[in-house]
Amino acid sequence: MIITLVTDQFFQNNHGTSVSSQRIYNGLINLGHTVRVLTIDNGKNTEFAVKERYFGKLITEIINSQGFQFGKPEQVTLEKAILGSDIVHVYLPFKLGYTTIQLCKKLNVPCTASFHLSPENITSTLYLEKSKIINESLWKDFYRRTYRHVKHIHTPSLMIADQLVKHKYHANLHVISNGFNDMFRVEPNHEKPKMLEDKFIICFVGRFSREKRHDLIIKAVNASKYKDKIQLVFAGKGPILHKIMSMSKKLPNYPIFTFLSRPQLVDLYNYADLYIHPADIEIEGMSCLEAIACGCVPVVSNSKKSATSQFTVHENSVFEHGNYIDLANKIDWWIEHEEDRIKQKDVVAHHANKFTLERSMNYYLEMFDQAIEDWDKDYNGKDKRKAIETKIINPYIQD
Repeated sequence: MIITLVTDQFFQNNHGTSVSSQRIYNGLINLGHTVRVLTIDNGKNTEFAVKERYFGKLITEIINSQGFQFGKPEQVTLEKAILGSDIVHVYLPFKLGYTTIQLCKKLNVPCTASFHLSPENITSTLYLEKSKIINESLWKDFYRRTYRHVKHIHTPSLMIADQLVKHKYHANLHVISNGFNDMFRVEPNHEKPKMLEDKFIICFVGRFSREKRHDLIIKAVNASKYKDKIQLVFAGKGPILHKIMSMSKKLPNYPIFTFLSRPQLVDLYNYADLYIHPADIEIEGMSCLEAIACGCVPVVSNSKKSATSQFTVHENSVFEHGNYIDLANKIDWWIEHEEDRIKQKDVVAHHANKFTLERSMNYYLEMFDQAIEDWDKDYNGKDKRKAIETKIINPYIQD
């Protein structure tokens, strides 16, 4: 097949949507498909490059400070990317995405979409995550502009599929993990760096943004009975890095702040003692999946808006959302039960096999085949006469 992927950012590694699109690209290429990438670029990496949208100096700088860019939909480039494709897959509900979908309908080329960004991811950055009016308005706007035009939507987790049902998105909702590639694996007898060999190492890999809740980890470690022996490792980039660094000054052992390549992440996950994922809002949580694939025992928030608890298999791997005392108690339990933690490494690594990239690619291709088969350029999910009944397609139930 000739498959066109459409996403505002593809060549950056600073957020999950870029990483996800890179994975499906590599997976499809490895299976022999031709893959086009329509994204922001200077033209050196893709022939389907668009420019960044400019909103004025101040607003553009604010957007960029959050690690985001928005693509400018240029008609000639979009047509070039779409024509000849067997299917077009759109990642985000912004102007580049919904303009591409409208053009796909006009050119009668099958199209699907992914739901990688929830409204709360946006409002949290603006300190408005508790505003029901604004969040509901964004849910409706995403559907009106983008998702009502496609019959098949990829959702990286059952949690977000359930959210789309709740918000009356009429489509086939395909639950497909973003998956992990096979470089993330257990490396037996992997030793800690000498400078950290006497520490209990807790890591978290994620963007430095409010909804990720690095603050909970810092508070929990400070409340731990074993805070003097705990060493935190925070890997990532993001707008509130300096705030987190300032908060960390109260800890006995100052965290290691870094940004790591994928081979370096494999190394970290293999020598770390625990991986903590405290996010309020998480459509999947790929870094947690990669961590358990390497046998790193997780402790994850049970937030109703986070899907990451699907990667846990032990009662002490889940803590009460927003409760740093409960998180501290879970940390202390794992420190005090070393034999259980060591046994759990094999258990979590085995659990990760349910979410391999290889399986995800099979599910993606099944979705593409179905979307091509029942493509209707006039589909409109807001039209009661045309809207299909919402259906969740979850292949993981069979596993």
